[in-house]
Amino acid sequence: MHSTEACGPGPHSGVAAAHAYRPDLDGLRGIAVVSVVAYHLGLPFASGGFVGVDVFFVLSGFLITRLIATELQSGTFSIARFYERRIRRIIPALVFVCACTTALAVWLLLPQELERFSKSLIATALSVSNIWFFRNSGYFDPGAETQPLLHTWSLGIEEQFYVVFPLLLMAVFRWWPRALGKIVWLTFAASLAASIVFLPKYPLGTFYLLHSRAWELLAGGIVALGLLPRPASRAQSEIATALGLAAIAVAIFTYTSKTPFPGAAALLPCLGTAMAIWAGERSSEDARMIGARVLAFPPLTALGLISYSLYLWHWPLIVFTRLTTSGHLDVMQQVALAVAATGLAAATWYFVEQPFRRRGPSGFGRAAIFKGGALGLGALTASAAALLALDGAPQRFPTTVLAIAAAQADASPLRERCHFHVRGNRSYDDTCVIGDDVPPSVIVYGDSHGAEFSAALGEFAKSRHASVRQITASGCPPAMGFTFPADELCERYNAGIIDRLTSIPPTTVVLATYSLAWTREYPEQFWPGFERTISALRTAGHRVIVLGPVPDMLQAAGIPAAVARWTAKGRDPSDFSFEFGAEEVASVEAHMNEMATAQGAIFVPVSPELCSAQGCKPYADGAVLYFDNNHLSMSGAQLIASRLLVPIIWPEPGLSGLNVSPPR
Repeated sequence: MHSTEACGPGPHSGVAAAHAYRPDLDGLRGIAVVSVVAYHLGLPFASGGFVGVDVFFVLSGFLITRLIATELQSGTFSIARFYERRIRRIIPALVFVCACTTALAVWLLLPQELERFSKSLIATALSVSNIWFFRNSGYFDPGAETQPLLHTWSLGIEEQFYVVFPLLLMAVFRWWPRALGKIVWLTFAASLAASIVFLPKYPLGTFYLLHSRAWELLAGGIVALGLLPRPASRAQSEIATALGLAAIAVAIFTYTSKTPFPGAAALLPCLGTAMAIWAGERSSEDARMIGARVLAFPPLTALGLISYSLYLWHWPLIVFTRLTTSGHLDVMQQVALAVAATGLAAATWYFVEQPFRRRGPSGFGRAAIFKGGALGLGALTASAAALLALDGAPQRFPTTVLAIAAAQADASPLRERCHFHVRGNRSYDDTCVIGDDVPPSVIVYGDSHGAEFSAALGEFAKSRHASVRQITASGCPPAMGFTFPADELCERYNAGIIDRLTSIPPTTVVLATYSLAWTREYPEQFWPGFERTISALRTAGHRVIVLGPVPDMLQAAGIPAAVARWTAKGRDPSDFSFEFGAEEVASVEAHMNEMATAQGAIFVPVSPELCSAQGCKPYADGAVLYFDNNHLSMSGAQLIASRLLVPIIWPEPGLSGLNVSPPR
């Protein structure tokens, strides 16, 4: 994801001076890779460590642009030689680490996970993994922790950039040399504007795709092309280095996964990196400079030298460790992973990277590099295709394990038809009625946590000649006025739903929401909005049932997979349990109960049916009760609904159910 090609000797007019080696750049690489590894290890001080990727982008843009521009001005640039260097630098270590990762994947991943991995491996080999992950996952999603090649998205960005950018520079140098600055600055501004403008509505695309990331590489290119005046004095360089490093540090230590990114937030680490590189144009000539000596700190530059291999190794090791432990990494695991990744990176740098960079009798010629690169990437693609043809090789596991793992597909069969994924384009009139062909007497209103309850209650309703209306939308809690930053879709959707619910005859409304997540992420918006929803529904005469939080297992991407791996070790799936935030769940339950009681609604706690002081049991009656790490499966929803909701909604003759306050 980052490059170290050095330019030829000697300065060139309009282009930043070329130097054989600048230790400050390796120092910046060291900072970048340490921040990324620390973030992925879950170290609390590096909550924004993901910006290390952006530091790499700027560094890469500087180095590669300087190389291309220097050779273009001297008339020695060759596309073939350029891509030969790229292959020497990128492909050997990538193929080696991907081959090792594939071997571990075959050993450890469940069939569906292995199929998903194989598809991502093909995308990685074709330099389009950023596009694949954009279409299939999110960087900050819990499921990202099961993607061993997720980190290769940044390689896709770089390789796509370096397909287009050298050709652009060639054309500009040949036909419009005087317009070089204007063209680069305009391209930079257009990409930055796209990153800022598209982020609110298209966060995944803005994160993963080239159009909104190109400006970060161009930031380094602007410095390399000499489009900024060189530092006028040592003091100016020292100040620029200090400010640049401070900007990077602020991003690393204060940003979090909730920070809208990249967009305007990416300016801080990117401009900070560009400032440090720019300042180094003078510090490379003055070894006395403090900033240069700080960045040339030997342990930092050593990490910088192996940063590419370290970046490649660290994430698969973390993923496989988390999958096999089904828990958060403890301190010893974090230390062990950091040491293992560093050791493997050093070995890969020495035994894989360095030999392929050598030319001449002791190295590899251009033809061998191109053929070897094609062969290596082709082998990865062929291996992935074979695993896909084998359907993930399910024969590696007993049928009992496969049956448990299959629970990840035990979601509501009505999710595609009845559950809203694009909440801004849906309304009450688009909702589904499930059960018998009669007007609905029950409404389930919620976010995605209500989808399975809707389907389960619909089945119970049909046997009672009743029906249920499902009103559920992903990522949008049933909280009036709730809105995301720069996104009012949820607020508008809820307003329309509440308007209709308060205008229909009184019925029973079940509120089901991922209250734990909303409390963690947006408590100031969720709780007042949720209380307003209860109040509005009660005022309209509805009987309101508030479902308590479903305990989640955030330390694992999927509970079915965790139970399956437990069972694969010869253990009884009924003995599997996971730790949950008992105090957090109790606090949310208390808040919900207080709110419901004050409004005359019914509060129904869910956690006592799933958990005890010793932990939560997600496997019962031969079924996994979750289909991921927080949503109940159909089996789980049916179990909870039968025990907790059916007796209230359709009490047996002679039973009064729970006492309910009269509508206000």
